[in-house]
Amino acid sequence: MPAPAPHRHLAREIAQFIHERTPLRPRVAMLLGSGHASIANQLKEKVVLQGDDLPGTPLTSPLLVGLLEGVPVAVADAPFAAFEGLSSAELALPVRVLKAIGCDLLIVTAGAASLCQQIELGTIGIIEDHLNFSALHPLIGPNDDNIGPRFPDMNEPYAREWMEVARDVALRAGIPCAPGIFAAVAGPSMPTRAEYRFLRAAGADLVGMSLVPEAIAAVHAGFQVLALVGVTQQVLAGKSSQANIETMIDAADLAAPRMATLLVGIVAATRNR
Repeated sequence: MPAPAPHRHLAREIAQFIHERTPLRPRVAMLLGSGHASIANQLKEKVVLQGDDLPGTPLTSPLLVGLLEGVPVAVADAPFAAFEGLSSAELALPVRVLKAIGCDLLIVTAGAASLCQQIELGTIGIIEDHLNFSALHPLIGPNDDNIGPRFPDMNEPYAREWMEVARDVALRAGIPCAPGIFAAVAGPSMPTRAEYRFLRAAGADLVGMSLVPEAIAAVHAGFQVLALVGVTQQVLAGKSSQANIETMIDAADLAAPRMATLLVGIVAATRNR
């Protein structure tokens, strides 16, 4: 039987390093592609751990640990995208580090294109399920039974409880949100018109280039997972799917503060759970 990959043990080393540098013990972890800057600026008692200071220098962006709404949280940058050429172990490592420091809820955010008329630009999509067309799977390779089972159940990868919390927070804050099925594609090129038609036919409401590998790794490790996307493009049947970068930037600017408000409300809700 092959030995577990070195990255499996590295997560525990990094967790020990983090514990030695802050007394905070986060229960909530966030991998943020949308809303990161605002959340980072709101953290109290913040400790910034640079990626190249950590054992083995495996993480490319800083890990922040601090208090948000009085709740200890760990915040890292955007989830990796398939086109960055990472191995399955590298994709899983940030999630395993966050689990090893004691987190049990993982919130992942990213940008996405909407394939539905009713999910408009600037809307926050609440991911109910996913389709993995990225050709990446973070669990390929030897399994470490101390992290999770060889064949994790993916019947409900996203926690219904936290989807409900997200919807409640969004409604109270007046933030437009919509549930949806998310399709992960490899990128970095945008899908073709034929590929968009295929994704609609497959049942996708939203499409993006990240998020799903981290969600799979998180389910394997025993996390509750909540995935949110900011809609920056709308691709509708019968209309041109050509990306307008200026429109996408405007939509991202609209979605980012909404995402940050939603994240703060969700973290505040963890105090009662």
